[in-house]
Amino acid sequence: MASWINKEHIQPEPYKSVFIIALTGNLQVKTALENNLAAAAEARGLKAFKSINVIGPFSGKESIPSKEVIQKKINEIGCETVMTVALVSKESETRYVPGSVTVYNPYVLYPYYDNFGSYYGYSTIYYDPGYYQTDKTYFIESNLYDTKTNLLIMSIQSKAVNPPSIDQSSKEYTASLVDEVEKLRPAKK
Repeated sequence: MASWINKEHIQPEPYKSVFIIALTGNLQVKTALENNLAAAAEARGLKAFKSINVIGPFSGKESIPSKEVIQKKINEIGCETVMTVALVSKESETRYVPGSVTVYNPYVLYPYYDNFGSYYGYSTIYYDPGYYQTDKTYFIESNLYDTKTNLLIMSIQSKAVNPPSIDQSSKEYTASLVDEVEKLRPAKK
């Protein structure tokens, strides 16, 4: 995870509200991310607003609301910050995992033809065939903006390799994102 904080423009007092918007056309991913991020924000005392509730679900270029519509909604609810989460890049790599051969021979001291046990132990071979595996790597960026100044306050880039499921990956991403935000927040004096 890589991160950056705009120390010159962050408020000395903690923010009290956040508008969360996952910028994806996949409604299942959007819902999982926004729900998990909102739960994490609320657990830390922030009032969280999810775009899926405030603006409604949208997917595809033709249904994306304009910047003006989103800013108007954010102003109407009086939110102090906006957190965006977006998939920046996706890479796939296919690689060959070679097979293996294992010979099982516990009777190395006994002659080959002595008995069934030595013969069976000598000739037991296990073969695992090779296979192709495709690894998927997702690069994700989260940005936090101050709504009064419209300035970027914090940016966090991360990657996920072969995420197991949308819900589990969203929870893991949210946990690591919250940990990173906690590290970046200036210490109280």
